[in-house]
Amino acid sequence: MGRGSNVLASDAGFRGVIVKITYGSIHTDGNTVYADAGVPLKAVAAEAAKAGLCGLEFAAGIPGSLGGGIVMNAGAYDGELGDYITTVRVLDKDGELCTLSNAQMEFSYRHSIMQQNSGVVLGASFALTPGDCDAITAKMDAFAVRRREKQPLEYPSAGSTFKRPKDGYAGALIEQCGLKGYALGGACVSPKHAGFIINAGCATSADIYRLIRHVQDVVLRETGVILEPEIKFLGEFSND
Repeated sequence: MGRGSNVLASDAGFRGVIVKITYGSIHTDGNTVYADAGVPLKAVAAEAAKAGLCGLEFAAGIPGSLGGGIVMNAGAYDGELGDYITTVRVLDKDGELCTLSNAQMEFSYRHSIMQQNSGVVLGASFALTPGDCDAITAKMDAFAVRRREKQPLEYPSAGSTFKRPKDGYAGALIEQCGLKGYALGGACVSPKHAGFIINAGCATSADIYRLIRHVQDVVLRETGVILEPEIKFLGEFSND
């Protein structure tokens, strides 16, 4: 796993071994940036900005690693990693090193082929566009302000809880159903942004999981829309 920023781990733990990749380096060569999987996304965005390369400004505020971001095709503010990746280095399930092209990665909204494969992402190359360092930094700063103003960063969460539905936004649907601020145990639908379920105080993973299911049930009943979780569940959870 990467930095675990979009993972909800079971209170019962996980029966198995978890490998967390936390190391790595970044290299720039002309308009190309290469980074290892363990590098934080914000560091990749910062290095690109330092080199005067546009494209990854949206990634500066995503609190995950590059490897995890590639697996999820992480994105924000109309940008996704898959828009700029040229190749991805992978250790496949047989222990062989291979390089996958952008097309082979099958990027789509919050998806890559790595969600079906059992390989491990080791790093990736990005093709970016030359730009003005000050303008790039200013755009990153503007995104950071928007994030602080609109998202409940003052509380622990696994990030945006649900994927964006085909038509509309999850947060708007949840608010429409009167669930903004709704709480179960220590878990709460954020009063600041209904697309986030936060730990408002001593929440268990079971609290958060039950609230996710409740929100899904209510939104489906009231609007007919099925909300699909964006976060990943690690370990066993009960629907009781």
